[in-house]
Amino acid sequence: MVEGANEEYMPSASGVGGQLNAERQRQNLELSDIAARTRIPLRHLQAIEGGRSDRLPALPYSAGFVKSYAALLGLDGQALSRAFREEMGNARRAHFEPEAYEPVDPSRVPSRLLAMIALGVALLLGMGYLLLRFENDNVDLAKLAADTVRDERPLPAKPVAPSPVAAPAAPAVPTGPITLNAVEDVWVKVSERDGSRTYLLDTLKAGQSFTLPDDVNDPILRTGRPEVLKVMIGSTALPPAGEPDRLVRAYSLKRANLVAITTAPEVKVEAVPDAGGNTSEIAAPADLPRASAQPARP
Repeated sequence: MVEGANEEYMPSASGVGGQLNAERQRQNLELSDIAARTRIPLRHLQAIEGGRSDRLPALPYSAGFVKSYAALLGLDGQALSRAFREEMGNARRAHFEPEAYEPVDPSRVPSRLLAMIALGVALLLGMGYLLLRFENDNVDLAKLAADTVRDERPLPAKPVAPSPVAAPAAPAVPTGPITLNAVEDVWVKVSERDGSRTYLLDTLKAGQSFTLPDDVNDPILRTGRPEVLKVMIGSTALPPAGEPDRLVRAYSLKRANLVAITTAPEVKVEAVPDAGGNTSEIAAPADLPRASAQPARP
């Protein structure tokens, strides 16, 4: 029995679930550790390793669980996710049983005369409804014509074109390394968008920071508490990556995208003191769209 399971848990000896189970055992990890670090429910991890497609959610969500699980173990998440899709798709098609066709009982089919009578009644009701609707429409049009009054108000004055205003100066482009600074303890994952590399998968303690390598391609951020994680370019801090206590799945950490946020036309850069009394520049765009966020739940 596995701790937290409501019934017997039998890992699969083959397929994607068997590969994940074997690699986890080789690394001496418990399923509870995997659930805590990936935030995948324990029952779903057990169903993946046991090859139980009937206990898993929709296939796209289950394939995403497999990708995250494999990436944590250092395996090829993309390949295992595709193999899992094929494996579960075949399993679910194998369990599909079409219902047997039963011929209609002739005694339950209405007679031809009864069907013609019902059709005639329906036509009469439809014609009566159309006549009543036509009469009501004519009455409403007559009232509207009688109540119409000529509008003799003077035309409004033409607006005067405003004088041209000089365009504001373009904001300075921030430079320096891209870092993540934890104000409080927060779980963080930084990886390539295509899942090819994972740079950070851990909990940053309060006061700790992480600097992105120079050779990143298209890194993204995943965290459940974006309000306590400061994304910075050099000494310039960006707005929070999402709403408080909302799961951020794929916030882009690509330098070009972050620079675009800080140099947007409506961005205001202010110096705000942090918890230690030091000040840093904080970019605050007015109408710039934020990264999509979802409730932080497993």
